[in-house]
Parts: sequence; C-alpha cells; structure tokens
Amino acid sequence: MPGTTLSLTAGDDAVSSAQTTNRGDTILANTAGLLSSADEVDGGRGVDTLKATLAAAAVVSPTLTSVEKVFITAGAGAEFSAAKATGLAELWVDAAAGAATFSNVNLATTVGIQNSGAGGALTVKFAGATGTADTANIAFADATGGDEIIVAGVETLKVQSTPGSVAATTTNQVRITADQAEKITIFGGQALTTTVTGAKLSVIDASPMFMAALDLTLAGTQGVSIALNAQAAHKVTLGTGADTVSIASLAGMVAKNMDISTAATLDASAIQVASFVSGTDMLQLTSSNPATKATPGSAELASIAASSSLLAAATLAATTGGANKAIAFRYGADTYILVNDGAAA
Repeated sequence: MPGTTLSLTAGDDAVSSAQTTNRGDTILANTAGLLSSADEVDGGRGVDTLKATLAAAAVVSPTLTSVEKVFITAGAGAEFSAAKATGLAELWVDAAAGAATFSNVNLATTVGIQNSGAGGALTVKFAGATGTADTANIAFADATGGDEIIVAGVETLKVQSTPGSVAATTTNQVRITADQAEKITIFGGQALTTTVTGAKLSVIDASPMFMAALDLTLAGTQGVSIALNAQAAHKVTLGTGADTVSIASLAGMVAKNMDISTAATLDASAIQVASFVSGTDMLQLTSSNPATKATPGSAELASIAASSSLLAAATLAATTGGANKAIAFRYGADTYILVNDGAAA
C-alpha cells in the first residue's frame, strides 16, 4: 500500500510525523513559492520524498526531518539550502531552467542531476568539506542537456551514471568541475559523456564502469592516471599533462570478445585513446591470460596498413600476431593495439 501525498500551501506549513505514514510519503510543492524557509516537514518513518519548484533567484532553506529524497525543479539562479535538513539521503536537481545552487549539503548526501535539458550549471557547496580527505557522492540520471556540476573543496568524488525513467535516454551528458578533487571514481549502468576539469586531479578510476561506455575528456589537468575496464567501448581524450591509461581485462575469462564480423561491431568493441603524445603519455595493458608482444616485420605491418578497411586490417593483424599476442599496427592516421588471447568468440 503506497504512502500518502501531501501538498504544501502558500502559507507557513508544518507537516508532522502524525500526518505521514511509514510507507513512503510524497510531499509536493510543485508551484514556485509554495516551499519556503518557514516550512517544516517531518516525514517520520519510511523513505519520504519532497518534490518542489523554486522560482528564479529564490533562496530556500526549509526544516526537513526524515525526508530522505528531495527533487528540486530550479529556476535560473535558485538556491536550495540543506542547512536545516536531517536524514537527507539524496538531493536532486530535476529539470533546472538554468544555473542553480545546492548549499550546506551534508557529505553523506548523494547529489544528482536528472531530467535535464537546459545545460545549466549546478554548484554544490558541501558543509564540513574543510579537511584534506573529504568524499562526496554524485549521480546522473536522464541528464542529457550537457549540464555541469561544480563541486568545491572535496578531494574524492564518486560518480554514478544511472538509467532514469526515460527509456530513450542511453547516455548521460554532464561536465564535472572539481577544483580540489584528487581522485574521481566513475561507475554505473548508463553510458556517460563527460569533460572533467580539475587542476589537482591525479586519478580517475573508471574500472568499475564495465556495463556501459565512458566518453571522457580531460581539461585543465596536469597528469592523470586513468583506469579502464576493457569490457566496454570507452573513449578517452587526454589532457596536456603526462597521462597514463591502464586498461584491464583485455584477455582471459573475464574479457569481452572483440567482434570483427562487421565494421560496426568492430567499432563497438574498441577503446579509443585520443590526444596521446608519444614519449609523454603512457598506455598500460593488463590481462588475466599472459600475452606477449608480437614482433611483425615491416612487410607485414605494411600489408596491414594497406588493408582496404579497418575491419580488414584488424582481421589481418589478429592472424599476423597470433594467439596470446598483443600487436601494434597503424591504419590511416591512427595506431591500434589488438590483443588476441586465442579464445574463440
């Protein structure tokens, strides 16, 4: 049996736990101006949700007790303060009309962007982010507007890319700007396209991102170690520093088979590393099955390079390198590395 639904009014509301249930209640303030700093809501037991709309430039700080999820549809320049919220587990901006701010957010609260389309910037100010090892959790769902999330003063970010309620959405598109972040972990079951900006960033661990593809671009970084899992067709565009890309699960029982039956399936099996500078950047390949470097002759490499298509080049390279070998070859303007673990697809 579902919980109850309550609507706030234009006055000063006081919703007590006596008015709510333990089955997950919903509190609505879907018209701008209904949620104010004078409102008090106690959700009581259960996982309760507040859905509110804020007018442009509005600043609101309601008293929330045991309201676990808050979804804010923000007008341009609106600010929601969680200073008087206790028990808040998730705080989402839902279809913002422009730039918005979440302030005084507890580090234990997951902050998310969903149903976006305007491409606004969400600035998140975490309360207590004054140490040298703070961690915050970020989530995206149906974020397709090219939004930006700006996080200050947090050293470690955990970023989850998840499917939302819109079946047609296949990729979240969000920029991440984190001035103090040193490490970012990326995971989830929805593809993510993101540009990460952070001068202090040194590690991006995307190895848990094996169910969906990551399209990652570095900006303003000074040398980042990036970990990828070869089970998805990731793309990484490196920054100006000395970057290291480590790719795991290239061969062995947990590896994803490369499908070279068609050009389209080959492209979907590949991991792309762009803006790689030889002598500056580094590529590290690991697998559970031992694979050694193939040493094709110049004539063999020339034959691969002269192939009629990338599909033909990859097929020839696999045959030339042989089983349990990693072979590097050029085709067109790019360099490719193919790992053949000798296992049947």
